[in-house]
This record gives sequence, C-alpha cells and structure tokens, in this order.
Amino acid sequence: MSGMNIRAAVLTSTGLRHRHFHRVIAENFDCRLAFAQGKANYYQEQREESELVRHHFSDLTAIESVEFADYLAPSPMSPKEVLDINSPALVAETLEAGVEIVFLFGTAVLGDVWLNAFPDRIINLHLGLSPYFRGSATLFWPFVQDELECVGATIHLAVAKVDAGPILARVKPKFQPGDTYYTITNRLIRQSIDALPSIASRYLAGSIVPLAQASTSERAWRKADFSEEALRRALSNIGPGLTVEQIVRIERSGKCHCSQ
Repeated sequence: MSGMNIRAAVLTSTGLRHRHFHRVIAENFDCRLAFAQGKANYYQEQREESELVRHHFSDLTAIESVEFADYLAPSPMSPKEVLDINSPALVAETLEAGVEIVFLFGTAVLGDVWLNAFPDRIINLHLGLSPYFRGSATLFWPFVQDELECVGATIHLAVAKVDAGPILARVKPKFQPGDTYYTITNRLIRQSIDALPSIASRYLAGSIVPLAQASTSERAWRKADFSEEALRRALSNIGPGLTVEQIVRIERSGKCHCSQ
C-alpha cells in the first residue's frame, strides 16, 4: 500500500518539531487537511521562580532550532491554526475530505468526537516510552531517575485514556559520546517523526499488529511534578556529556525493554 494513496489529516501544534511532523506526513501521504493548536507556555510558574528553569527552556529552544534548522523558514504547507482541536466542525470537515488516517502529535487530548469518527485510525506520537512513562514531560523523567535506558517515544493508536492505546512501535535514541539532555531529546524527536510514515504504512497494510499496553505500576507524571530540584537532578545524572562508560551501562540494562 503506497502512502501517497492514503488520504490523511494532521493534528499538531505550532513549534518547529510540529512543522517537521506535518511536512513528513505531507511528503509521504495524501495530506488533505492539517490543523494546529498553539500551546500556552508550560511550567510558567516554575520559569518565573527559577533562573535555572528559564535557562533550561532557552537551551531546549536553541537545540531544537539546530536540529530542525531546515524548518525555520516559513512553509507553504503550514497547517491551519485553530483554537479548539476538538471542535466538531473540524471533525466534520475531516470526514467530508474523505480522510482515512489521522496523525496526531502535540495537541490537547482528543475527545470522543475524534475517537468515535476515526476508530483505530488515529496514530499518536507520544514522547515517552509507554507504558512506563505517561502524562507530562515524559522524556524528562527518565533523566531525573537516572534511567536513560527508559528514554524513548511511542507510536500508538489514540484511545480515550491518555497515552494508553495499542502500540505500533517504540523508538529509542541512538546515544553518542558527549550527548546532553538537549541533544538526546531533540534527536529522538526527529528520529521518531521520520520513522512514522513507514510504521503507519505497515500498520495500514496489516503487517503490524497493535500491541495492547501492559499494566504497570508506573505513575503518570503531571506538570506540577516538574521543579527546579527535579531539573537539577536530571542534569546532574547525565553530567556535561555522556561518556562511553555510561552508554555501555545503558545498552546493557534490561530496564524498559521494548518488544515492539
């Protein structure tokens, strides 16, 4: 099944990574519609209280600009910005366009209006390794817990429960000596987005069987859990850059093993 024969829609946000997401889908599928919902500044209270937190988000933005530099220029393919991604009018427009598959990344949680209209046809990119990390900032918490073997992204079907849908694939980063939190996470995001078209095409062709997520005792992280103390721990655990010894330890670990 050729991706360009599949009618797709994109639901995403407005950052550089989200523009890359839209471009990748548009280059591999017959992308009929794309909607983008902007986000408020996350962790605003923590930023106001901590110079370290402000510097952290500045570094994230700087490295994202490097990783996604080819998407800094305005794109003629820009999604239509919307106020409410769950507007029934958007769902109706998508159905009218004959869309067969919906790609989701970085929006507010989808409601039943989407899930009922496209059952098993909404593919979400979750920046966390499911089922171990759900909720908010799920690329961040493995660094806090010094479990870099649990850093990863999950491509799964969207369901009512957040980040809990059947898994199509999981993507882990390729660690390099000298890597920092910022280079690891941004490279993983791009790697995951670039892998998505092949994974989606194989799912639609029937060669990937969705894997139900196992129940775990892991908690779902909340925005309120993020703090300066947690950030200090995360940056301290990785140090100024990954060493070969750290990478060997990560690769030998059996934690957060992925079977798909």
